[in-house]
Amino acid sequence: MTTFLVGYQTFLDWLERGSMAIAMALTGLLFLNTATGIIVDQVVGNSLIWVEEVNNLLFAWAVFVGAGVIARHGGHIGVELVYDMLGPRLKRALRILYTAMALIIVWVMVFYGIKMALFVGQYQTSLYLDINLFYYYLSVPVGGALMGLFSVGAALPDPRKPAAERQTVGV
Repeated sequence: MTTFLVGYQTFLDWLERGSMAIAMALTGLLFLNTATGIIVDQVVGNSLIWVEEVNNLLFAWAVFVGAGVIARHGGHIGVELVYDMLGPRLKRALRILYTAMALIIVWVMVFYGIKMALFVGQYQTSLYLDINLFYYYLSVPVGGALMGLFSVGAALPDPRKPAAERQTVGV
């Protein structure tokens, strides 16, 4: 079991670094796209009509990819004052409850996100750039899947860390 936990936590480390790199790149592109739109509007006097469409796409992906990473560190649900006062058994129960609730939310995000992406992808494209809206809505199930993987990782102990630190990780 220890080998599995080490392997899973190592995989999550790799996945977290990759997800953070993607989220940071998307946020940087979002900034550059917005800045380009503002500069062109000020210099030329006409705004670029596609800037908002591209910003919506970049923002959706950055938010949902980033939300998955936050789940690994228990950043979505956290009242540390109460959590720190609990004993080890209650902390473990709280981590299990957190993971169960997160997995319910993840299931909804992935299941209905895929259904929505496929449905919208059949009929709708963006107004100016003619981008299939499937790519916009696909960010929801991808972010949900990341959130599920990271939530499970937050609930499981990490054998690579000292025992005292393992008790506080997660929620």
